[in-house]
Amino acid sequence: MQSRRFSGLPFIGILAAIYFIVGKFGLMLASLHASASPVWPCAGIALAAILLFGYRVWPAIFVGAFLVNVTTAGNVPTSFAIAIGNTLEALAGAWLANQFAGGKEFCDRPQGVFKFSLAAAISTIISPAFGVTSLALAGFANWTNYGAIWLTWWLGDATGDLVFTPLVLLWTGASKRRWNKKEAAEVGTLLLLLVLLSSIVFGGWLEISSRNYPIAFICGPIVIWMAFRFTQRETATGIFILSAIAVWGTLRGFGPFVGETENQSLLALQSWTAVLAITAMALSAGMAERRRIEEELQQQKAIVETANRTKDHFMAMLSHELRTPLTPVISALESLETEPTQPEDTRSALAMIRRNIELETQLIDDLLDFTRIARDKMQLRFVPVDAHLAISNVVEICRAEAASKKLDVHLNLRANAHHVAADAAKFQQIVWNLLKNAVKFTPDGGEIAISSSNPSPDVLTITVRDTGIGMEPEVMQRIFDPFEQGNRSFERRFGGLGLGLAISKSLAQAHSGTLTAQSGGCDRGSTFIFSLATLSPAEVATVPAKVRRAASQRGLKILLVDDHHDTCAALAKLLVRRGHLVAATHNVRSAMEAAAHNKFDLLISDIALPDGSGMDLMMQLRAISKIPGIAISGFGNDGDIERSLHAGFSEHLIKPIKLENLEAAIERALAG
Repeated sequence: MQSRRFSGLPFIGILAAIYFIVGKFGLMLASLHASASPVWPCAGIALAAILLFGYRVWPAIFVGAFLVNVTTAGNVPTSFAIAIGNTLEALAGAWLANQFAGGKEFCDRPQGVFKFSLAAAISTIISPAFGVTSLALAGFANWTNYGAIWLTWWLGDATGDLVFTPLVLLWTGASKRRWNKKEAAEVGTLLLLLVLLSSIVFGGWLEISSRNYPIAFICGPIVIWMAFRFTQRETATGIFILSAIAVWGTLRGFGPFVGETENQSLLALQSWTAVLAITAMALSAGMAERRRIEEELQQQKAIVETANRTKDHFMAMLSHELRTPLTPVISALESLETEPTQPEDTRSALAMIRRNIELETQLIDDLLDFTRIARDKMQLRFVPVDAHLAISNVVEICRAEAASKKLDVHLNLRANAHHVAADAAKFQQIVWNLLKNAVKFTPDGGEIAISSSNPSPDVLTITVRDTGIGMEPEVMQRIFDPFEQGNRSFERRFGGLGLGLAISKSLAQAHSGTLTAQSGGCDRGSTFIFSLATLSPAEVATVPAKVRRAASQRGLKILLVDDHHDTCAALAKLLVRRGHLVAATHNVRSAMEAAAHNKFDLLISDIALPDGSGMDLMMQLRAISKIPGIAISGFGNDGDIERSLHAGFSEHLIKPIKLENLEAAIERALAG
C-alpha cells in the first residue's frame, strides 16, 4: 500500500490528541451506556488515517482510544481491551478496503463505494465485540443490555466510517476539479439550501418540524443534485453538514427520527444517514467515472481526428505525387495514338501502356473514394442518366481488356425504362467495377453477360453474370467488405486492393439502390445484381440538351501553368494539335507577366506552384478580366475541389488528365 510519509512520534501524538478530543465529544452523546455512543466520528478518522499514512499509525489510535475510555468509564483493563478493539477495527477496515475496494481511492467508482461500505460493516464488528464483552465481564455493563449496547456501538462506528472516512480522505487530497465562478456560486447556493432545508426538518422553527412530521426526504434531492453535478468532495461535505444538523435537531427533540429515548432517536437517525451516505457517494462516484470516461473519449476522439487529418493529408499528398507523373505519360500516349501511320505492334504496345496507366489511376481513385466513403464525405451530383448509354460506354472501355483474355461479352439491354437519377461518373464507376471484376476473375475463353430489365415499371435492374471462379458461401458473406477478395491466394493470383466491390456497394446505397451477389459455388460463376429506381418520362423530358459553344470549336488562346515541365510540355503539345494557341509558364509570376501582355480566352493551371498557388493566380486574373479557368491537380479531395471552385475556377480536373475529359471541361468552362 502506498502511504504518505510522516515524522514519527510528533505525528503519532497529534493524531492521538485528535482522536481523544473527538472521542470525548462523541461520548457526550452516549445515553444507553457511557462507553457506547451512536455517533462515533473517531472510527472514520482512524480508518482514514491508516488509509492515508499506512498501518504504522496504529499506536496513535490505541493511545487515543485508551485515554478516551480510561477517563470515561470502566477501569484500566477494560480501557485496554476497548483500545485493542478500536485499533484492530481500524486495521481490519483498512486491510479490507485496500484489498477489495481500491484503498483510499474507493470513492472513485461505485463498486468501490459499495465494497467499502461492506468492509466498514464487517470490520466494525470487532470494536463492540471487544468493548461490550470486556465491560460486561468486568461488571461495568449489564448482560441483559448486551445486545442493545452492542448494536449502538456497532452502528456508531459503522456510520462514522461511512460519513467521516470519505470526508477526511477527499479533503486531504487535491481537488480533482477546478471550479469557475458560476460553478462555485452553484455549490455555495446548494450548501446554503441544504442548511436551510435541514434546519426546516430538524430545527423546530416550523410546525412541521416541531411536530416531527416525516419530511426528511426533502433534503435528499439537494444531496443527489450535488452527486450529479459536482465531485465526491462536495457530496461528502453535504452529507456531513446534513448529518451534523440532524444530530443537533434530534437531540433537541425535533425531526422525524425522535423516538421514546435519545438512544433510539440517534440509532434511527444514524441508520438513515448511513443509507443516504452509501447512496449519494455511490451516485457521485458513478458520475465521476462517467466524466472520466467522457474525458478519455474526448481525448481519444482528438487523437483519432488528428490521425485522420494526418492520414487525409498523407493521402492527398500521395495522390498528388502519384498522379502528377502520370499526366505527361497520358498526354504523350494520346499524342502517339493520334499518329496516322503506326505498325500493329506499336498500337498494341500503346494499348498495353494505356491499360496499365488506367489501372494505376483506378487504384489511386479507389483509395481516395474509400477514404471519402469511410468519412461520409462523398458528394454526389444527381442528374438524369441514360443507364444503357453508360453501360455501353463501360463495355467499350473494357473491350480491349476482355479481348486480350478472349472473353465473350454479351449485351442484353432490354429494359424499357432505363433513365435513372444518378451521379453520372459514380454510376458509371459502379458498372465499371462490376465489369472489371468479372473480367478479372473469369478465365480465358469465358463469357460475361450484361443485361437490364424492369421487374416493375419504376425499378431498373442491371445484371452482370460471368462464368468465372465463383464464390463459396462463406466468401459471399464478406465479398463486399473492404480489402476482401475471398481466398487469400486470389490476392497473389489476381492482385488489386479489394476495394472495388466495397466502393460499388456504398455508391449503390448512396443512390438509394441495392447491390447483391450470387454464386453457385467454386468455378460456377458469379452474378451481381444492381437495382435502383427509374425516372418517369416526364422527368427525363426536362433534361436540357447539351450545348456546345462555337468558341470551343475555334482556336483558343490558352494560358497553361504547371511547374511539372513534362506535364506542361505534353499538355501544350496536345492543345496545339487541337488548333489552340498555348502560352506555357511554370509559376505565378511568369503567368501574370504573360497575362499582362496578352489577352487569353482560358486559363489552365496547376494548383501547387512554386511561388504561390493556382487559386491565387485565378483570383488575381479574375480581378483583371472574366477569364474562365480550369484547375488541374493531383489533389482530388472534396475540400480541394471546393476551394478551387470558390477561387473562381469553373472546373477541377484530377491528374492524370485525359484528353476527352479536358475537352469536355473546356466546353463547360466556356459555356459557363
